[in-house]
Amino acid sequence: MNVLLRRKMLVASAATLVAGVSARAGAGIVDTLPQLRAPADRFKLPALDAELAPKLPASPAAPRWQRYAVAAPADRDRPAITVVVDDLGVMHPHTERVLALPAPLTLSWFPFAHNLPAQVAAGSARGHEATLHMPMQSFGNGIAWTGPDPLRVDLSDSVNLDRLRAAIAAVPDTVGLNNHMGSIATHDPALMALVAREIRAQGMLFLDSVVIPHSQGYPAARNEGVPAAARDVFIDHSNKIDDIRAQLADIEAHARKHGDVIAIGHPWPHTIAALEEWLPTLDAKGFTLWPLSAMVARRNGLQLPA
Repeated sequence: MNVLLRRKMLVASAATLVAGVSARAGAGIVDTLPQLRAPADRFKLPALDAELAPKLPASPAAPRWQRYAVAAPADRDRPAITVVVDDLGVMHPHTERVLALPAPLTLSWFPFAHNLPAQVAAGSARGHEATLHMPMQSFGNGIAWTGPDPLRVDLSDSVNLDRLRAAIAAVPDTVGLNNHMGSIATHDPALMALVAREIRAQGMLFLDSVVIPHSQGYPAARNEGVPAAARDVFIDHSNKIDDIRAQLADIEAHARKHGDVIAIGHPWPHTIAALEEWLPTLDAKGFTLWPLSAMVARRNGLQLPA
């Protein structure tokens, strides 16, 4: 069975595959796979803002993470905040609300989601950057936790490479990838080295979601010369609105102390509501939103995109 047909069949049966949210709080992350929707749930493009973060001119000679980058902010003296929203593409109404948030955010898309080209293009039209949210083996050890075709420590290199390459091909115009779950996979140096080599070959960047202490994702990427960074703060390790607001305050404190911060959240109602309140306040507080590509370039001493 070819990869595209297999993916379509998995997506078509996704609504029965997962009955709801499976969550595990631990090591600073909530492992979750939201209830998947059938392909008939159409995605709608939100209305556009008047001013959007510009995409850089495409250059065939540039690596992929630069070709699809959103331009770095002009004001680079303020504390910088990068917000990554994971788990996108399967819950269309929540995705639409995320796309309507102030840009530039970094949107991380499930490779098994339906109608990805339209969804990613809608995010790009709003000034957001795109990454692949790559499923990786977790302690839950089943596709109800990770989604279809995760990278696994008990698979051969060739199978894992096929899965990784198919996922990269499924999500267009991405600058890089970060791991979805992976409490087992990211602990394995050999698997993370394989991932890093393919990311380098594809000209992509890597964000380690750091779902476990001592994750091997970021060290492997750096060892292979991949532009890489690690997550600093989880926005919604708890799904309570007051806890989420406390995490947003922690993001501000981290950015003021260290000069920048990378935060990860999810398209859950309380998280989206908190971001809708919080993001418009950042400029007046003296912060600047950065796309992930610019933040990774900054942390790796590379020239910032545009």
